[in-house]
Amino acid sequence: MISPDKIVRSRRRTLSVSVDAFGRVTVRAPLQCPDAHIFAFLAQKEDWIRRQKDRAAQSSVVLPTDCLEGYRFLLLGREHTLRLYEGTRIRYDERSATVFLPAEKARERLVQWLKRNARRIFSAVASRRAAEMGTSYPSLTVTSAKTRWGSCSYNNALHFSFRLLYAPVAVIDYVVVHELAHTFHKDHSRAFWATVGRYVPDYPAKREWLKEKTLLMEIF
Repeated sequence: MISPDKIVRSRRRTLSVSVDAFGRVTVRAPLQCPDAHIFAFLAQKEDWIRRQKDRAAQSSVVLPTDCLEGYRFLLLGREHTLRLYEGTRIRYDERSATVFLPAEKARERLVQWLKRNARRIFSAVASRRAAEMGTSYPSLTVTSAKTRWGSCSYNNALHFSFRLLYAPVAVIDYVVVHELAHTFHKDHSRAFWATVGRYVPDYPAKREWLKEKTLLMEIF
């Protein structure tokens, strides 16, 4: 029998079920819908749900558990390993691709460390690329966004998710150029893509990498 990971009740009239990229099952139901009706509905959809869960199980992306010891994740496109230790500062060993993380408040400290490094790296790329493109931006902010890698506001302020730090440097470069191109074009017109292509000729490959790695937006 299929058990949902989440049941969301709202002022709707029908039942629906979805399975996300990690195999988590969410049921959306009317406010007064009995649990018996929900489980009967899931039984009807069981074959479809299992197919979606099997497909999700084939993904190479694994969400971290409460214990981060030994967790592997991408950093600048290279797989890194987290090791917990009884220290007070995060230590990074580039040669072994290992991040040594204080055990106390490990996840919180890791996210702060990722954000600091994201800001440093993204700022350096944006400064260099803006000079090359002959444009400017009033500010650059690192966010926790999970729905977009980057954005450019109406006044040309740049915003990037810290999770973009998981991508290879060449992909980060593309995202930065993409957002800087929006300082000239606020849409995705031919002129916009021509501007992007002028500075990143192989941008379709970079877009494809981001599309394939959307699951990375769920990590931390």
